Amino acid sequence: MLFINEGDETPLDKKFHEIHNLCAIIYDQLTEIFSLEDYSKLNSTNFSIDKANHVDIEKFENKEIHALDWLKANDLNEEISQVVVKHVTMSVLADFTNFIFESLSCAMRGKMTVAFALLRKPFTDELLIFEQILYNDEDFINRFFHDGEPNSYDPSDRKIDKKEIIANALNKSKPNIIFNSELIYDLRYGKTLGKGINGFSNHALHIVTKDKNYKTTEQNLNFVFSTKEDVQDYWKNYYFFVPYLLIYSVSVIDNIIAKFLTTKENEHLFNVKVMIRLIGILLWSEWQDGSERNNSKIFQVLSEKLKLTCGGCSSNIELERADFELLLHTGTLLCPKCFSNLINSPDAIKGLSEFVKLLKTLNEPGTKKKGS
Repeated sequence: MLFINEGDETPLDKKFHEIHNLCAIIYDQLTEIFSLEDYSKLNSTNFSIDKANHVDIEKFENKEIHALDWLKANDLNEEISQVVVKHVTMSVLADFTNFIFESLSCAMRGKMTVAFALLRKPFTDELLIFEQILYNDEDFINRFFHDGEPNSYDPSDRKIDKKEIIANALNKSKPNIIFNSELIYDLRYGKTLGKGINGFSNHALHIVTKDKNYKTTEQNLNFVFSTKEDVQDYWKNYYFFVPYLLIYSVSVIDNIIAKFLTTKENEHLFNVKVMIRLIGILLWSEWQDGSERNNSKIFQVLSEKLKLTCGGCSSNIELERADFELLLHTGTLLCPKCFSNLINSPDAIKGLSEFVKLLKTLNEPGTKKKGS
């Protein structure tokens, strides 16, 4: 519904179709969390009952006491942590994806006032919750569950050091070689940056704005008198920061849920998603320049790490840029001779694992990296 196929009729200028489809692909990395069996463990938590040491067992078994209240009564804080993190993450994520879907849908149809307005909650409030859970879930649970006072976990509280939260989340997001904490902050909260959410969403939500950084011009009403040229500028700015923040958001969320999904199959699933996001951010950076950057070295490293032998026809395969673009769009790596999908082959599993481990070393203490 979000992906634009060749020949589809849409108000969106054709030059934005490719970058919009990148957003649709990354969005699908979020929605699959709700649909694929691989993520089913996120919907439940198992724990043992010790009848000799636990209290209120009969009340719990008869459903006379809420599971979380029973866990709290028995000081089972580790189990509380698992339940609350899973529940909050999945619940907030459901809301997050709803807003992102509608925003992308509106942008595709040229309804830019609504598209910008819908970005505020997911990227300024909900993403900040994910970042706090990723960096220190114990602290978040203490404020959200054990304290429970909304003022103690309100992401819009001006006392919160959002820059520090973003920087801390980046340090925990592995691999991370493509994000800059200052840019992420400015795109979400900065008032002086012309290409961020703050000014655009305030214009979208308020008919007149008085802040000097995004003040309504004389004899104007925000977004109301927009021309075709204005809409082109809206699209250009929207597709500058939305792909970047969306790719970052999925990285944060995957790092939260990965600790609950530790099988080899899950590890490979996450590695494929990392690869797709890396390809996406490379293409995003090229799109910003309006021409292809010299990313040949990165694609060459990818190819070297993924030296594949087709199990179907025994062909030795050297991957090219087009193969990685196919991986981005379809999630597959095809043998050029027999067209077998090699993404789950032993070579691909090993190669992706080695490459992602290489990326993760760039996060280790003492590694010089910009933006963390």
